[in-house]
Amino acid sequence: MEWWRKTTIYQIYPRSFHDSNGDGVGDIKGIIMKLDYLKELGVETLWLSPIFESPQADHGYDISNFTSINPEYGTMSDVEELIKCVHERGMKIIFDMVMNHTSNEHKWFRDSIQRKNGKDDWYIWQDGGKMLGCLPTTPNNWRSMLGPNGWIYNAERKQYYYASFLSFQPDLNYRNPEVKKAMLDIVKFWIEKDIDGFRLDIFNCIYKDETFEDNPRSWKVIPTHEDVNGFFQMKIKNINHPDTVQFAKELRNFVDGQTKIKKNRFLLGEIMGRPETLKAFVGTGKQPGLNMVFMFEMLNFYFSASHFRSLIEKFENEYPAPHYSPVLVYSNHDIRRMFFRIGGSVKKAKVLAALQMTMRGVPCIYYGEEIGMTEGKIALKDAQDPVTKIFSACVPQFLYDSGLLNDISMNRDNCRTPMQWSSNSNGGFSACTKDDDKISVVGLDSDEFWLPLNSDTFNGVNVKAQLADEASLLQMYRNLLKLRKVESALNSGELRIPENTRKLKDVLSYERIDPTSKSHVLVFLNFSGSGKDIDASLLPSKTLTLALSEGESTSVVGGRLHLSPFGIAILKIA
Repeated sequence: MEWWRKTTIYQIYPRSFHDSNGDGVGDIKGIIMKLDYLKELGVETLWLSPIFESPQADHGYDISNFTSINPEYGTMSDVEELIKCVHERGMKIIFDMVMNHTSNEHKWFRDSIQRKNGKDDWYIWQDGGKMLGCLPTTPNNWRSMLGPNGWIYNAERKQYYYASFLSFQPDLNYRNPEVKKAMLDIVKFWIEKDIDGFRLDIFNCIYKDETFEDNPRSWKVIPTHEDVNGFFQMKIKNINHPDTVQFAKELRNFVDGQTKIKKNRFLLGEIMGRPETLKAFVGTGKQPGLNMVFMFEMLNFYFSASHFRSLIEKFENEYPAPHYSPVLVYSNHDIRRMFFRIGGSVKKAKVLAALQMTMRGVPCIYYGEEIGMTEGKIALKDAQDPVTKIFSACVPQFLYDSGLLNDISMNRDNCRTPMQWSSNSNGGFSACTKDDDKISVVGLDSDEFWLPLNSDTFNGVNVKAQLADEASLLQMYRNLLKLRKVESALNSGELRIPENTRKLKDVLSYERIDPTSKSHVLVFLNFSGSGKDIDASLLPSKTLTLALSEGESTSVVGGRLHLSPFGIAILKIA
C-alpha cells in the first residue's frame, strides 16, 4: 500500500508554531527546532500553510512570488534545511499550494493590468455592462465563496477581474496555456526541492465557464462544505467545473511523471461538494486525479455515537477501500477549533482522538489540537483576518460569541493563536535559550506576538505540562499514534461495524482487520458521561487484550467489557 494511504498528517500554521528569532512571528527555523517533538508525537507527514513571498493580506494565501520565501519566515536555505531535517527523521513534508489565484501585488497581475509582457489575459478579465452610477454593471452574477460579488473593477485597465475568495486575490486564467505551464513549472520547482506533495487550496475553483453566463438562481442562503450553492445562486458556472476535474487528472499525471527525484508523492485537495463531486476529483484507477480529498463532514460533527456511526457508514459506502482514502479532519486554519466546539472537555477530546486514529482513512491533526488548544478571544473589531471585515458589519459580537454560527468562519484569528509550548511568560512560543532545565526567555512578551497568546497556556494547556502528565490529552495522542503505527489493521486495514453492536446506546463499536498480517482490532468508544457494560455476547469468543484504554474502570473481566464514562477500549483480537 502507498505510504500516503497510511500516513498521519499534522498541519503547521507557520506564523503561529514557533518563533526562533524573537520577532513575534513563527518561522522556518522555529519549525526545525520542534521537529523532534513532532517525531516523538508520532505524526508522519507535515503540512505547512503557505510560506511563500506575500504581502500577508491573507496571511500567506495571497502569494506574490511562488518560488521565493516570505522574509518573515526565513530564506530558501532555511526551507531546504527544513526539508532535509524532516526527511532525516523519516517523516514527509507537503506544502500548501494556492494554484487558483495570486496576490494583486504579484508581478504577473501588475503586468496584466498594463497589458504588457504577454500577461494581458493571464487573469480573468471581462468588460462590464451598462453604466450604473460611476461604474459599469458587473459581467455576470457570480459571487465569491464568501458572498460578495466576485467581480472587482480595476480603474486602470477599465475592466473587471474575477476573485473567487477575497478581492485582492485575482483568479488566474487557466484557459491560457501559458498560465497553466507557469503554474506547473512552479509545482516542478518545489518537487525538485524534494517535497513530498501538495495540499491544494480551493482547488475546485480553478476553471470557470468560458461563456460567462449567469449562475441560476437558488433559494439557498448559506453554502456548506457538501453543498457549495448559496447566496441565492447555484454556483454551477464557477465552482466544480468539469474542466477543473479534468485538470486534477492532468496535474496528477504531471506530478507522477517527475523523475529528477524519484518518489511517490501525493496531492491532497480542498474540495467542497457532494460525494459524487469529491470522487470525480479523485478519479478512477485508469484515470487517477487527486490522491485524496478532505472529508469536511468531519468538521461539523455532533458528539454522539449515532452521528459518527452514520458518518462511518456513509464514508464506507461512498468512498470504499482500496481506491479511496478519506482524510479525517476536525479543525484547520479556517474553522473554530475542535476543543472549543466540545465545550473544552478533555474527556470528549480523547474520545474524538481515538475515533480519528482508528477509523479507516488518514488523520489530519491541526497544530495544538493534541494539547486541547481552544479558540482565542480576539473581538471581531480587533481581528486581523480580512474575512472578518466582510462579516463584522452585519454580525454583532454577542451573536458570534453565542456559538450559533460555529460553522461559519468569521474570525479565523481565534483558531490561529500561537502554539502553547510551556507556562513561561511567553508560552514558550518566542525564542528562548535552554541550559539544562533552566530556560531563559530572550524573545518577546506574549502581548507583542502577531496574535495574543491564549491565557490557558498558564493552566496546563501546554506541551511541557502535558508531557509530564501521563493522563494528559497529549499523552493520549502519543499513545494512539504509536498504536496506529504498529497495528497494520489501524493504518491500512478494512473497517466493519459488527451488526450486533449497532443498537448500543451511546457506544460506537467497529472492527479493523488486515487480512494480510492478520492484525485484528476491535474499538469501543463511550460517548456518554455514564459507565457502560458490554455483554459478552457482543464480544468475540477469542482472546482479547486491551491495547489501549481510557477511564479508570475500563476493563475486560469475565468476558465482559466495562467502559468508564467517556471510556475508550481498543482491543487486540488474537
